[in-house]
Amino acid sequence: LSRDTGWDKATALRYLTAMEKRGVVERRDGDWTLGLALVELASRVPVTENVANRAKPILEELAKGTGETANLSSFAGADVMYVAKADGGRALRLRSSPGDRLPLYCTAAGKCILSRLPVAMRTQYIAEAKLAPITPKTITDPVHLTDEIELTIKRGWAIDDEELESGLLCYGMPLDLPRYGFSGAVSVSGPSGRMRQAQEEILAALRWAIDALVSELGGGHDDEPTPIFGPGRGGFKSSDWHRPGSETYE
Repeated sequence: LSRDTGWDKATALRYLTAMEKRGVVERRDGDWTLGLALVELASRVPVTENVANRAKPILEELAKGTGETANLSSFAGADVMYVAKADGGRALRLRSSPGDRLPLYCTAAGKCILSRLPVAMRTQYIAEAKLAPITPKTITDPVHLTDEIELTIKRGWAIDDEELESGLLCYGMPLDLPRYGFSGAVSVSGPSGRMRQAQEEILAALRWAIDALVSELGGGHDDEPTPIFGPGRGGFKSSDWHRPGSETYE
């Protein structure tokens, strides 16, 4: 930059530091790269695609740690849309692809998104949505769904309890990145018996993933996220969990 502009190095560094604060550039491995804000403006690629690319390593770590399918989803109109996915390596796994859309009312990610909507928008959605019974456990009563979203708000996580696919369960936590206009969720899905048995460990893993994504995408944390299965970590424990997705499988 100094060579191309004719500025001295101190001036170039001052400009780069200012642009870093706005998300235009980023420091990576001792070098400078384009930031999400400039990438979106220059290439007209939606922010969700850039967020998905940056989130993929964290999703892969989440899937590896839990052994289940991990997804990043975003709010898309009246639906939830998968934007990134990582498989956990088990025989029974989520069969989905980025770009797939599913309803808000019967998915963990969708309930997370509903929990973050303004009350008026959430109330309108519940009043107007066709709450079709997809499985015997799908919530089709507006009052019941309202209570479910209130519970999601209170505890900080959502569950799809065999509401989209019998025998399969999903836990999700909201992910909001106001800097990029991103509203969505991170979720982990698997067979209901296995998921219920490991509920607290999976919720601890989801909390790690949310914190890591916020840190990676400029949410205000300066430190790099600690690998969830790094040396001395010993995997997920219920003590790692500080607070109390929508699927077809193959």
